[in-house]
Amino acid sequence: MKLSKREKVLIFILIVAVIGYAAYRFLPGSNLFNLDAMKEEYNQKSDAYDTMSQNLLLKSKYEENVKLFSDEINNLDVISDIQQENIIVFLDNYFTNNNIDANNISFTDATVVPMNDIVAHGEPKAVSTLETIMSEINGTGSVSEQNTADIGKEEGTDAEQAQKSEEEAEQKPSLTIRSISVNVAFESTYDSMIKFIDAIQINAVDISITNINTVSPGGNILQGTMTLNFYGVPKLDSFIEENQEWLWKDLVKFGKNNPFLIDGYATTFANAGNSFDFYMSVKPESSDLPTVIVGKAEDKSRSTYVYADSNKMEEVEFQFKKDNDKIYYKYKTKSSTYPSDGTWMEFAPVESDSIFIKIYSSARNSKTDSAGVNIAVTNTTGLKVRIEVEDDDTTNPRVYFKDARLVIVTRK
Repeated sequence: MKLSKREKVLIFILIVAVIGYAAYRFLPGSNLFNLDAMKEEYNQKSDAYDTMSQNLLLKSKYEENVKLFSDEINNLDVISDIQQENIIVFLDNYFTNNNIDANNISFTDATVVPMNDIVAHGEPKAVSTLETIMSEINGTGSVSEQNTADIGKEEGTDAEQAQKSEEEAEQKPSLTIRSISVNVAFESTYDSMIKFIDAIQINAVDISITNINTVSPGGNILQGTMTLNFYGVPKLDSFIEENQEWLWKDLVKFGKNNPFLIDGYATTFANAGNSFDFYMSVKPESSDLPTVIVGKAEDKSRSTYVYADSNKMEEVEFQFKKDNDKIYYKYKTKSSTYPSDGTWMEFAPVESDSIFIKIYSSARNSKTDSAGVNIAVTNTTGLKVRIEVEDDDTTNPRVYFKDARLVIVTRK
């Protein structure tokens, strides 16, 4: 049946009306356009946004406080990793330079001491009879009476201050610091002793001379004992100790020939030839050598050596890059970097397609032997980095890699 145009329009209007009625009747239209629900949803999202914004501000403030706190710790005149062997080397250097003959040196075990401010209470000072007589003549009263009055005032102040300090101590966590005490029996002249004390006081590191006792056996010689306290505060892994007197490479004279020299010394590296670009040794802390030594092959001057020495895992990082068809390198441990100014050093690899590193390790000698290395390699040269590890502990290796996929490792 053929419909007219008017009929088609009426049918279309009817269909639209039916659909509209059905939508109104059966669809939850009141919920789709509920203004109160939309306002509540807006308020929730607005609160969430405000919370996120506040968290971002708090995070920024936290990171700023962390940086300030880290900088403050790094700027403290204390050693980041205090060890007896470093103290021995340090004191030997100062004793030699100031003509102090140390007959005996003993150490106390490292202890943790609080970093609290100690309130000094007033005590009566000794008064001579002449001071008392002159004070009475001058009409100022007895000096002892003045001391007693002053102390009475100070005791009131001290009591209040002590109470305040106790209240603050309850509110604030107590900070502590590692300390090692050294007792030295020595012999020297008076001038040498004063020179030594002055040298310790002007040293870049805070060292406390807490006690000195001396006797004179006759002549110009003094015999005595002194106690020195050394302090250590842990610092960030990226911190580099700038006090040259505490760096191994500047002071330590090791009891063995340098293993990197290859000019005839009867050492392991001496027989290695020039098959590798870099060498590393990893030893236990009981060794005469530092636990970690890294250096360029055939460096008889030892100018490229960096060291680390502790009974723990040390971080070692190698970096290689290519620029204008030239290969450059630099590497570092926690305590030293080569080159020391952080620049790049050019070198020619022994092989055109690879960079070779030889690591001499050793088996662990006790359950407490924890010395080792965790090696990171950054390489943008396009060359392969091949590392050969020899004599590592088979049960508990000393040598680990942060990302072994970036290097080719061979263990022998």
